[in-house]
Amino acid sequence: MRNLIGVKPIVTLVLFLGLLPTAVSAETPVESNVDSRLILAFQVRDSELQNWLPAPWQVSSVAAGPWKGANLFVLFVQNLLSQTPEGKPSASGGTARYVVLVVPAKHAPTGEESSFVIRIYTADHGGLPGPYKNSVKAEVRRDLGLRGENLAPGAGSDNWEMKETSGGTIVVRLAYQRSVPVRAKIEQKIRSSIEPNFYRLYRVDQGVELVKSVPAEVDRLQSYEFRSTVPELSKLFDGSWQLVSITAIPWYVRQVSLP
Repeated sequence: MRNLIGVKPIVTLVLFLGLLPTAVSAETPVESNVDSRLILAFQVRDSELQNWLPAPWQVSSVAAGPWKGANLFVLFVQNLLSQTPEGKPSASGGTARYVVLVVPAKHAPTGEESSFVIRIYTADHGGLPGPYKNSVKAEVRRDLGLRGENLAPGAGSDNWEMKETSGGTIVVRLAYQRSVPVRAKIEQKIRSSIEPNFYRLYRVDQGVELVKSVPAEVDRLQSYEFRSTVPELSKLFDGSWQLVSITAIPWYVRQVSLP
């Protein structure tokens, strides 16, 4: 097991962890939240993934760094606290769990790069269809464990199970050796696959632990399992997919605005 993460992989990871960061101008605050997250990056068939994007946007795989080759990101999100701009708990009561699928893309005529939310499976049933207009009902369970003593980073385990209305599931189970998180502040511009001209602006302060990266030859995994039986994802996870990386996000503090 390679247990060292060089400066170059981490710097590149921070850049790509924003899922294509962009400059932020005038904004209208709409939400703030504190999360704990797990991100799995995959390489799936472009031809099938393209069906989830609006024209003329094209799937654009990550070109370099610890996520090189990835074209689909599955985010497992535990919303610890969600607040309105006035500091009150959001309509969900302030907490939620959900699974988000994100695709990096390029606008063919202009060359603009952006990231698209193509599906959200959420336990916040009262907020459907969500800001990106593509959230669906689900039940989401997480079992997170952190172990250690004295000054050592210790070990972690992170188990997720998402069940959507058709009965399909996404299951992740992993155990890993923890590392000292890298703190990153980024800005993001994320679009909707349903309404491509709609986007939200994020300002994020987060901690980053690179658990596994095939391109960077990093592997802190002790055990790992991923499977999906969700019908609408069957052509993406058809056995030809490859895991590119796993990233643990112990803290994710975000301010959300509209342009």
